[in-house]
Amino acid sequence: MKKILLLTLLLPIQLLSQYVKTPTHFDSEGTSKNIIKGHVKMFLKDTVVYTVEKKNERFVTSWLPPSQVENKLNKVFDLGKLEYVSRTNGGYIFSIAVINKTDDTKVINYCKFHVDRITQKIEEIEILIGE
Repeated sequence: MKKILLLTLLLPIQLLSQYVKTPTHFDSEGTSKNIIKGHVKMFLKDTVVYTVEKKNERFVTSWLPPSQVENKLNKVFDLGKLEYVSRTNGGYIFSIAVINKTDDTKVINYCKFHVDRITQKIEEIEILIGE
């Protein structure tokens, strides 16, 4: 009797709980290599928060579909060479630097990507002014 009672009390807790498992690691280096090759559209959510830093630390935010985000990112990426600059190779926030083509020490822009933990898709992109 005790076993049946214990089973009926514990089983619904495990089956009906709202516990969601999310991975602790995201392959940001592999994703950034694909983005550098031009395959950014397959990593984006349906609507992406696209933020651009203007002069004097002023930010302009817009919510765009993946096709417009791809066009805007290609314009930024055409300014220089691209390089993955995050400290670790796995994380939910990673950066790609746009480096000047003639001078390797000058960074034109930093592109910061935020990934959603549940869907594993990019939900936010920030274009920051370089040095």
